[in-house]
Amino acid sequence: MKARLAVVWGGVFILVVALMLLYVWKGWRAGMLAARLDALKAEQQQLLDQQDRLRAEAIGLSNADRIKAVATQQLGLVDPPLTPVDVPALAPLGPRDSLEASKATGTELWRSRKSGAPIATAR
Repeated sequence: MKARLAVVWGGVFILVVALMLLYVWKGWRAGMLAARLDALKAEQQQLLDQQDRLRAEAIGLSNADRIKAVATQQLGLVDPPLTPVDVPALAPLGPRDSLEASKATGTELWRSRKSGAPIATAR
């Protein structure tokens, strides 16, 4: 009977110690997870700040005046000439029976559209 009672009390003791260890481990694990959560929140804030900086930089880099300055100064590009290039018409430009209208050049077409006047013919 005493041996049986000693075994029961030994089992209760082991169970209590195991529950205490589980309680301590759970608290330690919760602390570790809280620290990790804080670190992740800080990292998230840093990434959001970086995203804001990069968006602002992208807006600045896409400014039309800046792009034009880079194109002219660094790449050596120039603005296209304002006068149109004279290109002969390759196909009839008016009704099929209008041979004179089909001889108009690109410059004449541009001028006639701009002024609203009829197409001048090339002779």
